[in-house]
Amino acid sequence: MNDLRHRVKPPPPVLIAVMGKTGTGKTSFINAITEEGLKVGHGLDSCTQEIQTANTTINGRKVWLIDTPGFDDTNRSDVDILSTIADWVQQANHERKHLSGIIYFHRITDTRMEGSSMKNLRMFRELCGEKNFSNVILCTTMWGGVEEEEGRRREQELRNKENFWGSLVSRGAQVTRHRGPDFAASARKIAESLIQKDTIVLQLQEELDKNGTLSGTSAGRLLTGEIEDIKKKHQKEMEELKAEMQAANNDKEEMELLREYYKKEIEGLKKATEELEKLRAEDMKRFNKKLEEMQHQWDNRPKCIVC
Repeated sequence: MNDLRHRVKPPPPVLIAVMGKTGTGKTSFINAITEEGLKVGHGLDSCTQEIQTANTTINGRKVWLIDTPGFDDTNRSDVDILSTIADWVQQANHERKHLSGIIYFHRITDTRMEGSSMKNLRMFRELCGEKNFSNVILCTTMWGGVEEEEGRRREQELRNKENFWGSLVSRGAQVTRHRGPDFAASARKIAESLIQKDTIVLQLQEELDKNGTLSGTSAGRLLTGEIEDIKKKHQKEMEELKAEMQAANNDKEEMELLREYYKKEIEGLKKATEELEKLRAEDMKRFNKKLEEMQHQWDNRPKCIVC
């Protein structure tokens, strides 16, 4: 019997990704389960520069939790963040490691779904893919900062609105609350519900395998569209400022104010343009890497020996 136990191969670790806007409690959730002390973000600066991982054991299964950066980082661009996530996904796939589920975090204290929250949610949908929504847990946090009835009302609004969580819930995503008094027990219970799930392949991974470019994925196209919209907005406002400057009639104070606004619009346009160039450079890097892999496979192909 002892020999048999030694021969039985243990099941592979369960991989669970945590996603959502910066400051929603992702890292604190992981620390509550694993006690590994991942760095927690405070204030305006995001600390999740790269993807962090921590492990624990739940019900006898080794569980790895993957802490991903949000698409609202104060120090890194959205293109950098998408590229980081794509690199991790491809590396995990290469090592035959697949996610059992994703926990998406949202602060119940947020009075409305602001721009950065909506952007993170839209990007999450495109990264994950509809067919994987049944492996998603939508988790609200920070219940101690809101009245119970108000929190319940906000949670219901998140559930019911199609452009919030409605489309995910209708396709199998579960909604839960991470709250005290025992945050460790709460976190472990949430993660436990994903342990027995079949593993999934993210839509991002499938699209990268298919076309090889980041801009060709659903997440990449969404990001490109948002950057293009920002460019158009800056260009339009610059044209309007030009017209106002021409009509200023040598009013020095007004001219100086308009010049400052114009300068800010130029900086915004420059940043958006650089983002698009960075995305193109990322595509070229991935294309060249694919060529290198193909060349390596060709160079190491079995040689035909003529007898």
